[in-house]
Amino acid sequence: MKYSLLYRNGTPETEESFDITYDLSVDRLVRLTVADARRADYFLAILMKPLTSVEDIVYRQEQLIDYLTIPGLYEELRTVFNRYDKVKSDWREMRSVAYPGSTGANSRALVEYTFASLKVTALFPKTIISYFSAIADIINRYPVKSSALRGIGSYCSEMLENESLNELSNIADLFRYKAAENYEFSVTACLDDTLRMISCDLTGLEDVTARPKENVLFKFVGELIGKKRVSDDIILEQDDSTVDNTLAMLNEALRRIDSALTAVTGDVYEIFCGISSELAFFDAALALIERLDEAGIKRCFPVMLPPEADLYEAEELANPMLLCEGLDGSTIRTNSFSSSAPAAGALIHGDNNTGKTTYLRSIGTAQLMAQAGLPVCAGSARISIRRGIYSHFSSAEEEFRAGDTAGRFEGEVQCVAKIIDGLESHPYSLVLLNETFQTTAYSEGAQGMLAILETLPAAKARFVFVTRMTRLVELVTPNPTLFPVSHMTAGFKAERV
Repeated sequence: MKYSLLYRNGTPETEESFDITYDLSVDRLVRLTVADARRADYFLAILMKPLTSVEDIVYRQEQLIDYLTIPGLYEELRTVFNRYDKVKSDWREMRSVAYPGSTGANSRALVEYTFASLKVTALFPKTIISYFSAIADIINRYPVKSSALRGIGSYCSEMLENESLNELSNIADLFRYKAAENYEFSVTACLDDTLRMISCDLTGLEDVTARPKENVLFKFVGELIGKKRVSDDIILEQDDSTVDNTLAMLNEALRRIDSALTAVTGDVYEIFCGISSELAFFDAALALIERLDEAGIKRCFPVMLPPEADLYEAEELANPMLLCEGLDGSTIRTNSFSSSAPAAGALIHGDNNTGKTTYLRSIGTAQLMAQAGLPVCAGSARISIRRGIYSHFSSAEEEFRAGDTAGRFEGEVQCVAKIIDGLESHPYSLVLLNETFQTTAYSEGAQGMLAILETLPAAKARFVFVTRMTRLVELVTPNPTLFPVSHMTAGFKAERV
């Protein structure tokens, strides 16, 4: 079991959505609002893998609502989980100093090294329990509503009452404060048919601090090969070989206890390990939301619908990328957008510098942010999940030399072909096209694009296509099968900007 704040049921296997954040200029917006470059990169990487279930999206939305509406909650959680994720590195560093693992050390030194390692290991069950207590206290102190945080709070409370974990802590306490010479150990050895030792287990220890020291540092209660039992004790000869053998047995027994405590404590620790990294996504999201609020741009958490609903409705839709141009809510023009079955998509056409690409980006950015569990820049929105989000922006194809229209057209064809290939395995996808085939002759480009657009409904894909090709609008409007004149939304919805 491992908790995640980003994924309700583990990290989904999804494909990255081409260069969608670049085409939509979302990367510019994120780098404007998130000062830390690594946090910005992490946020963008999450955006590039949109969630594809309503439950997963709501899982993130609920957390953001908690962080936005409960002052202090996010900062306390970030602090405690940042510290939690440093526990493991501190643990490893202390163990490496305590137990260098030198093979050349004598038996007594090896016991001292192993016991020192065991003392370090013994620190961490109590440490982890203290974090469970701190996390439960934070979550229970605030009126959180998100299923993710409530689940973590419940788990921590249950673990604090867990008898096995408390027993683990009690065992660890035996080794935390004293040295090996403070104990008398009982060890049971398991032998094979040739009387070779297979394993040694520590079966008991007694604090002998108050007792006078004996000549032999470690005394074993049990049966040793070649020794005669006298009453309940074993008489140990005091030669170097016997002492080395007994110390080797004790070292093995302590090592097994150390390994067992390490494994169990490590498994418990892993349950919340990595959450501080995931919180970097929410940190960037909160920074972005704060910037939108400062600029006076409306935002809302969209109502998310399954792919089969095939719906996109947004009122007062804005393109937040315009913040990068120095605009704000008072100067950014908003639009509405509506698309529903059986419409194949929408053509957005108009003259140069009329806001077509900005409109397209506002639609695509809202889809991308919605499927990341983020609010969208709109007054209201109802959006169906898209199983893939694809884009081709001809203005972004910088690898083609200016004036090389033939080479550029060939590159555009390859990009569009790659998108169509992806649609075969991702029905209910969204395709965003900006001035595609604009570099060729208008008549040829219109005919070629029409043939492509006519293939998209078969994959249940929806598109938004920005173009200056008025000939394409003329071609799609009178089509009596795909694009009936009587009901434009049954074909392509052509909007002039």
